Amino acid sequence: MTNGVWHSGLNLVLELDKEDLGLPSGRGINAADLISEILLPVADRPRDLLVCVERSLGRECKAELRGVKSPHMYVRQHRGPDGLLRLRAAHLPTAHEMTAEESDRHKAMKDFVARHCQSAGIESKVEKTTRNRTSRPDVTVIGDGGISLGCEAQFYNAGPDLVLRRSRAHYDAGLVTNWITHDDTFHLVDRANWMLIRDPPWQEIRRAADLPLFGGYRILADWHCTAAAVRACPTGRVKTGCGKRHLQWETPRLLDGEAAGWTGYRGDRLGVTVGRTIVGAATGSVVPLFVPGRKDHRAGSYMWVPAEDRNTWAEYRSEQPPAEEPPPETSQDLHFSGRDADGTCRFGEKTWVPSAPLPRRGIASVELTMTIDEPAIPRPRLPEPKIEHTYYSGMAETTFPDDLRTAQVRLHQATAELTTLGLALPWSVEPHDGWPGKEHSHTGEVTGGRPPSPGWTDEQKAAVDELRQECLALSETVSTHPYWEDFTGGALVDRRMELKSITQSEAEAEAEATPTA
Repeated sequence: MTNGVWHSGLNLVLELDKEDLGLPSGRGINAADLISEILLPVADRPRDLLVCVERSLGRECKAELRGVKSPHMYVRQHRGPDGLLRLRAAHLPTAHEMTAEESDRHKAMKDFVARHCQSAGIESKVEKTTRNRTSRPDVTVIGDGGISLGCEAQFYNAGPDLVLRRSRAHYDAGLVTNWITHDDTFHLVDRANWMLIRDPPWQEIRRAADLPLFGGYRILADWHCTAAAVRACPTGRVKTGCGKRHLQWETPRLLDGEAAGWTGYRGDRLGVTVGRTIVGAATGSVVPLFVPGRKDHRAGSYMWVPAEDRNTWAEYRSEQPPAEEPPPETSQDLHFSGRDADGTCRFGEKTWVPSAPLPRRGIASVELTMTIDEPAIPRPRLPEPKIEHTYYSGMAETTFPDDLRTAQVRLHQATAELTTLGLALPWSVEPHDGWPGKEHSHTGEVTGGRPPSPGWTDEQKAAVDELRQECLALSETVSTHPYWEDFTGGALVDRRMELKSITQSEAEAEAEATPTA
């Protein structure tokens, strides 16, 4: 940014740090009217109205030489770290020309979406203008019991204005925008519904049966908080649990091991893919959801979620649409320092200073967890015979020796205690300084880093070691019990799984019946 810009209509340099813009006397030009003119959006004025001062003097503009920006400029109101609002000029971007790689991937992605819809019996149209002539999505997916989508394959970072304008045009045409990209730092993230894939070459997209989905999709974890629960209590009651019910939006990979895997569009937990999600949205089993920020309802998180999960969430919290963007700030409090304009092109130099801090956008400011004051419902306890215990596994009645059943129940409990303890301990066994994470350029979410860790105390190390030794001893007791000598092959596997299943239920029932502190 710079404090000087050439006005091609007046053939003079505007000095943005001076209240009269450095206008010569006698020209009869009103500075306030001129400020209103140069603050107009580029779409409402000639693009070449404002030019880099270096270029106007016949010298080389650094932005133009590098090919990433144009010599033309725009003026905006910039609030500096001191909180004062000033006029500043910046280079306009050049019209983006898609590279050969981007073009090939773009075409391959359009073909992939259309091909996947065709295989599922869903109607789709490639590069077809909508009926009201407001938009032309890359691929239009016609809903069959669900919603209609305007899918956009985006492999370069389009500006936020373009993203919002195109998304609004799709909405006016009755479509839900779905951006598909390979980079979660692009402006499209959390400005509309989006899908994140990894960065594959176009050849892989063209021949892929489906593509893994790494972002933009979430599922609802729903659990009663007890000491035996696999998940830790979000409110900090990690040892005993709080006895309430928690709802939390999670990425599917965080629920690996907590579900049986892909069982259809209504049971998706593992192996979430782009094709399945698009078909699910068109058929109604997957729906879009917007969760607004806690303070700024303009910002929030756009997610694709299973319809059943959205309905569960909506029972306790009504869905809110994104709030309209407020009108731009007025220029009444503009600050003018009186400094002369700098006529040197500073593009690429480290002269930029950040604006005053703004509320964080996106997922970092969104409450994705809900605690419901519903205590866990205790499961009915089975009667306990004196010597042997009889259970019904769903297929046949099976009896297990009392000592074997007792050891397996305690193994479940010890494993749950070890898991809960591990979640409550610092992430590093030994003291560690940690390392900073990467801040998302749009949402402000910081990922990948680690805070300092004080390490484990001797008591914590001893507690973990004691539980591990107990788990090992119990595992040996269960696996080497003489009861298993009468079974082989599949029958042995069935009996082991049956024992685990029925004792798991009993272990949870005992934990739920235990009063919390």
